[in-house]
Amino acid sequence: MKRTLGLLSLISLLGVGSGCTETPDPCAGYERACIGVTVDGGPPSTYQLLVRVLDGYGSITPQTPRKVPQQPLTYPLRFAIRFDEFDRQHRGMITFEITALNELGDTLGQAQKTVAIHYTEKVGVSLSIGEPFDMTVPEDLRPAPDLAMPDLAMPDQGKLDGMPADGGPL
Repeated sequence: MKRTLGLLSLISLLGVGSGCTETPDPCAGYERACIGVTVDGGPPSTYQLLVRVLDGYGSITPQTPRKVPQQPLTYPLRFAIRFDEFDRQHRGMITFEITALNELGDTLGQAQKTVAIHYTEKVGVSLSIGEPFDMTVPEDLRPAPDLAMPDLAMPDQGKLDGMPADGGPL
């Protein structure tokens, strides 16, 4: 079932220089809910960002900027995640994930943030991109072995001269 909330658009990525220029609010002038994101730091060889909105909304942006630039991006970076009208199932929280990509599209780092946002709110968020998420399953969370099935790893173990070691039938 597709929810009516959609990621409407991601404003183009703006590098904020070290000068005294005023950087406009990326949510200014937008009538609906909007998250203004400032990425304060991350991997130095980031060429693009990939932004995904999680929590069942299933929205993913094109890589930003769309065309791979000739030089890596300069931090801090500012952009907006703009939303269409929220549906009745919206619980007031949005979780999004940012992935930093190198010039070949490989993952350099990631960040995830959950933000409370309603209807026409404008929310500002600052974050830094860290190491890529560790996707390995911890040892204690792996499923237990199925002990109902015989151990097939050593099919001939337990047999002596064609007879089962326990003396039972073959």
